[in-house]
Formats: sequence, C-alpha cells, structure tokens
Amino acid sequence: MTKSGKSKGLQWSMFLRLMKMAEEQRKFIVIAVILTIVQSLLTALQPYIYKRIIDEVIMVGRFQYLGYWCTILFIWLLVQAILGFANAYLSENIAQSIILKLRQYVYEHLIQLKMRFFDKTPVGTAVTRSVSDIQTITDLFSAGVITILGDLVQIIAILSCMVYLNWKLTLLTMLVIPLLMYSANKFRKGIRDSFQDVRNQVSALNAFLQERISGMGVVQLFNQQEREFNKFKIINKKHRDANVKSIFFYSVFFPIVEVLVALAFAIIIAFGSVLLFDAKIELGEITAFLMFINLFFRPIRAIADRFNNIQMGIVAAERIFNLIDDKENLERKGTIVATKLKGDIRFENVEFAYNPDHQVLKSISFNVDAGKSMAIVGTTGSGKTSIANLITQMYAHQNGSILIDDIPIENYDLPSLRKRIAFVLQDVFLFSGSIRTNLVIKNEEMSTHEIERIAKEIGAYDFIEQLPGGFEFNVQERGLSLSQGQRQLIAFIRAMAISPDIIVLDEATSAIDSKTESLIQKAIELLLKNRTAVVIAHRLSTIKNCDEILVLDHGNIKERGNHEALMALNGVYADLYNTQFQQN
Repeated sequence: MTKSGKSKGLQWSMFLRLMKMAEEQRKFIVIAVILTIVQSLLTALQPYIYKRIIDEVIMVGRFQYLGYWCTILFIWLLVQAILGFANAYLSENIAQSIILKLRQYVYEHLIQLKMRFFDKTPVGTAVTRSVSDIQTITDLFSAGVITILGDLVQIIAILSCMVYLNWKLTLLTMLVIPLLMYSANKFRKGIRDSFQDVRNQVSALNAFLQERISGMGVVQLFNQQEREFNKFKIINKKHRDANVKSIFFYSVFFPIVEVLVALAFAIIIAFGSVLLFDAKIELGEITAFLMFINLFFRPIRAIADRFNNIQMGIVAAERIFNLIDDKENLERKGTIVATKLKGDIRFENVEFAYNPDHQVLKSISFNVDAGKSMAIVGTTGSGKTSIANLITQMYAHQNGSILIDDIPIENYDLPSLRKRIAFVLQDVFLFSGSIRTNLVIKNEEMSTHEIERIAKEIGAYDFIEQLPGGFEFNVQERGLSLSQGQRQLIAFIRAMAISPDIIVLDEATSAIDSKTESLIQKAIELLLKNRTAVVIAHRLSTIKNCDEILVLDHGNIKERGNHEALMALNGVYADLYNTQFQQN
C-alpha cells in the first residue's frame, strides 16, 4: 500500500472511531439530518418561487396576486429560518455532548497513566490534547458531517431544478466545475498539512508557557528574562508562521471560487440574453437561473471548508487516540482488594531504572516486618526515593519481586492498596482550595469533628485556626500561601485521615525550622505508632529511634542495622552521621 493509501486508511479509521463515540446521540443525529435535508430542499426550491412571481405576476400585470405570492414567500423564508435555528442548535448540542464524553474519556485515561508518562510528556502537551485538540473536533460534528449531507442534498436538488428549467444553460454552468473541483482538492490537501503544523506549534507553545510560568521564580532569580523572552519569540513566530500558512490557502481558494462563480454568471447572462432577445426564454427563468447558480456554488464552496473541518477534526482525533491507545503506560491493575494490611513489606532482588541507560536499584533485597519502622539513608541519587515510589507503585520495578503481606504488589487492586498506604512527601502538593478540601482528599466522608481532632493530635490545630477562615482558608495553587512546615503538618493530617496500615515518609522533616520540626517529630511518632513505616530522611538525627536503618549507595545496600550497631561499624552510616553532626 502506498503512503497516500495508508494515510487515507488511517484517516478513515479515525473518522469511524469518532462516529462510534456519537452512538449515544444517534436519535438526535437522525433528527438533525432530517432537519438539514428539509432545510436544504426549501433553500434549493426558493428561486422557483421568484420565477413564478416574475413571470406569472409582474411580467403579465396580474398584481392582484402579488400579496398572495409575497405571503407564500414570507412563510417560506420564516420556515427556513426556524429550521436553520433548530438545526444549528441541535447540531452544536450534539457536538458538545460528544466532546463532553470524549474529554471525560481522555481525562479518565490520563489519571490512570504511570508517572513515567508524565516524566516524558510536557504538561502543556497533555493540556493541549485534553482541551484544544478536543475542542477542534467540535466543528467536525457541528459544521462538518451533518452539514455536508445537507449541502449535498441541496446541490442535487438545485442541479435537478436547473436541468428542469433549461438543460442547455445547466451544461454551460458546468463548464467551470472541473476548475472548481481541482482548486477544492488542492485546498483540502494544503489545509490538512498546514493544520497539522498548527497543532504541533500550539502544543509546543503551551508546553513552553506552562513550564516557564511554573518556574518564573527561577527565571527571575537568575535574570533569565531576556533569554527566555527570546526563546518565546522564536516559538511564537513558528506558531504565527504555521497559522499564516493555513490562512494563505483560504486567501487563495475563496477568491478563486468567487472568480469562477462570476464566470458562470457571465456565461449565463451572455447566452441567456440572446435567448431572451429571441423570446426563447422568460425573464423570470433567467433570474431564477442566476439565483440557482449562486445557491449551487455556495454549498460547493462550503463543502471544501466543511471537509477542512473534518480534516482538522481527524488530525486532532489522531493525536487524541494516540494518547488513548497508549496502553504501555497504564498503571498495573491487580484483582486483590486490600481492605486491611498487616504491613509486611519484602523486596527480593529488585531492579529498577527510570530509563534503560541508568540503573537506580541493583538487585536489592530487604524486609520490613509488620508494625516495625525502617529508615533508608544514603547520599543523593542512591535510590532512597525510588524505593518509596515502588512501595506506593508510582513506578513499577523491572525485575525481582515486591511483596506486601506475601502477595506480589502487582496483584493488588491499585486504588485499594493506596488507600492503605499514606505517603508524605518532602514537597507537599496542595490543590487550590480550602484546607478542609485538601485534608479529606482521601476520605471525603470525614466529619468536621474528626478533622479537628486529628489536627489537635498532630499539633496543627492552632496555626490553622489563626488563618483567615480557619479550615476554610484558601491555600492557593500548590499551597503556596502556606509555609513549607505548615504544608507538612497538613500532609500529616491528611495521612492520618485514612488510618493507614503502612506509612512512607520521604524527606518529611527537611527544609523546616526547628520549632516546626518538633511538631512534625511528634506527628511522626503518632503516625508511626503500631504501623509499618518506611522513613527516608537526610536529617539522621530524626531516625535514631527507627527499628532498623538501611544504608544505600548507588543502588546497592551497603549496611543494615539499628543506629547503635551501625555507629559501631564505623562505616558509611557513621561517616554520614558524623559529617552531618559536625555541620550542625
């Protein structure tokens, strides 16, 4: 199969998939099609009324019938307007309903993708797929498929009327059709390619803006405003050029159509004038024929633009379906529901890498008994956070086995497993909204009394009550209206809210002041009580009371034991501890 054939086959496949998503709107689509056909027929037959008014009333002086025919024409136009409104409203309603379903489908897929996907995909690109690309598909339904059907019916009806009135004049009109079809085909191909470029540039622009706006503090701190602005100008120029290219095809095609329509008019006027002079045709017939020509070329011109809408929709659909069809990045889905966990954790020869060229964990094995705490320490890049990510299944290991309560972790139903595991990060992410909304994110059924009780136990109640609005205080985007320590305390309340069986603390006590650290230490003691815990920390003074400490170095386990035993070894852990103690 040729490249062109494969491309057409792919486009047809995308089109059929989009049509399948419209099955729930089948009844309304049928109604819209019927309205479109009726409206098109009324439009096509309208010149015939003018012919009869001119030839049977005005030209023969029977003005007593003028009011009668004007009433018919008024009712005719009124019905057309009503049908046009109903059809436009229904078509747009159908399109929006389909887009609603498709956008939900895409978002549902996005929230099931592994973190590996988001590591590789700029946020702006994902936003473009979920918003801009899906919005483009709207025109495929509202001003595409259904409307094209109406245009085709109108063309056939008009052509039939023209042949009925005068087949010779009809043949003369058809002389310009080959040129029109050739121009329309060139326009269709050109606009398809240019639109693909436009969508790529929109995606690049969104990705750039999202990243720079999120990192604006870094841009300003390092005085990179001018450099980043120059980068933006280059990307923005490419976006403009892509749009200008698409505008070029419109600018060429529509004037060509107008010229061809004018040429058809000239041919009919010239030939019709001769026939009128020889009394072989009536004035009303020529007038109707000129109106038919205008009506005939209008849908032909529109169809090219409608096909453009379909082409743009299919290009956008291809990008969306490529995202949806990405099954490799879907999170694993086991079948065992974790209603309650004992909390035994076991790693057996686990290997893990974020990319094939760099092994992070190298065949490591260890276990954490139920109700016990294990601290994991090591230099930056040793693999500490990777272990935390594997326990919570934010990432999947490549080799070896991870077992919780002697069951391979991939066999668990992931949402139910995560309900039993609390994960407190170093960089706490809070969603824009109230503190209360962020606290009940994992347990929306929590009562106000329960939230306040946990906040008091954690030691965060007083600072929350001092905020404007208390628990209804808006934390703003990413929780930036709160300090790092305050966000950490809220994260602990959030963790306690689900009464977890396993706790994973990743650098939960770093980058905070000593006063807040004492509160967090109290919260940690409360949180770890009678629970299995994996604690990752740079501040080694905070983990001395853990039952066991695991020392990592470049993905390998170097030492293992409690604080006293490891200090007695005078090895890697002792070096880390003494170095940190001297710095403090």
